Parts: sequence; structure tokens; C-alpha cells
Amino acid sequence: MLARQRHQEILNRVGRAGAVRVAELARWLNVAEETIRRDLEKLDGEGKLIRTHGGAMPLPEDRREVPFDVRRAKHSAEKERIGAAAARFVGEGDIIALDASSTVYCLARALPDWPLTVLTNSMEVATLLMSRPRIQVVSTGGMLDVASQSFVGSFAEEALSRLHIGKLFLSSKGVDLVRGLSEAADEHARLKRRMMDLADETYLLADHSKFGVKSVVFFADLKDVDMVITDRGVDPAVLPELDRHHVRSEIAE
Repeated sequence: MLARQRHQEILNRVGRAGAVRVAELARWLNVAEETIRRDLEKLDGEGKLIRTHGGAMPLPEDRREVPFDVRRAKHSAEKERIGAAAARFVGEGDIIALDASSTVYCLARALPDWPLTVLTNSMEVATLLMSRPRIQVVSTGGMLDVASQSFVGSFAEEALSRLHIGKLFLSSKGVDLVRGLSEAADEHARLKRRMMDLADETYLLADHSKFGVKSVVFFADLKDVDMVITDRGVDPAVLPELDRHHVRSEIAE
């Protein structure tokens, strides 16, 4: 088994079990305990788990890339409403970019089948839109991140620069009113920053649970966002702060 495959198996095991011991991983993967220790040191250094004495444990949720299906199930009703509200800002003939977030996936579900170009790094979004023949889907390609079901890395970032992006719809792991938008992994943060740099307008789709959260990598200030679409559960103090940053806001009904 290649080291990369072994690392993914370790992360899967940690994600399921919550905490694991070095000896347990060594028996399961049929490798030496010293090999597992080196693996855990590397994964800890990459910010993918927490190395403990004799084993490892998962990162807190706001610091790790949670599998897509798990993310989609959390606050699903709010995300559906936010996605439907965001779809109203998409016009026929637009060129839009959609990130790989579960909230933006709900926007993709709400899109009508009309002439539209959608650039995305999300496998889930691309697969969903296959059933709408009038929508032209452009995938970034790149390195596949299994947990998020999305493409990241330099190839994906380079592909973005080949198209004009009229409107970008994205979400983030956290939205802090002082420090801005953050992600759990640097590769996702870089790709979202690249999307924002290339887009004429940026729409942030964030349910109420995202506000006040500081994840690992900050990639944008609030002032870089044109509009925030959220739900009724958001803290009332958030909206005046958005206005102070000259960011439009909408509450999805």
C-alpha cells in the first residue's frame, strides 16, 4: 500500500472511531508501529489529525474537512432555503462559479435548466447538473479530495484563470466578523481565494452556524464579499456588522 493510501485509511479510521492507538493501526494496516508513528507525525503536521501519546484523535469539526454527505445533512433545511434564495440572483446566460460546499450544492439543485455556464470544482455539482442539458458545465479538474468530493491544487487553480467568472457563489467553514472567511485546509482556502480574485461579484452562502467560527486558514476579508445570504437563525448583531463592512445581506425565507 502506498503511503498516500495508508494516510487516507488512517484518516478514515480516526474519523469513524474518534480515537485510535498506534498498535491498533499497525495491526490493521499490517505495518510496523514506527511506520504508523511517522504517518501520524506527518498527518498532524499537515493539520489533518491530532497526534496524541500512543495514538491519534480527529480534529475538532471547525478545523477539519468533514465528508460531503455529513455536511449536507447538517442544517439541511436552512441550506435549502439559502440555496433557493441565491438561485434568484442567477440570470439566463450568466457565467457563474460554484464551490464544493454543501450549501452551494443546494443552489445548484435550485437552478433552472436554461442557458448558463457553470464552472465548478465540485464533483457533486457537476454530476447533479448532468441532467440539465441547457447548462454548460466546466469542471476545473485537479487533485481529487475524497472527503469534500472536490478538485483542488494547482491544476484546479490554473483552470479557473481560463474563464471569465461573472458571479461566484461560495461558502466557508467559518465567518468571523473581524478576521473574515476561513477554511480548514489550505488547498481549499487557496482555491476559494483564486475564485474570488477572478469573479466580478462574490456571494457568500452561510447558514447561521458559520458566524463566529474561526477555522484554520483565513482567505478573505468580509469587505471582499458583495452579498451574504443566510437564514433566520443568524444572530441579529451580525447584520449591522455586515452593513458596516458595506456588504449587502439577505435572509432566506
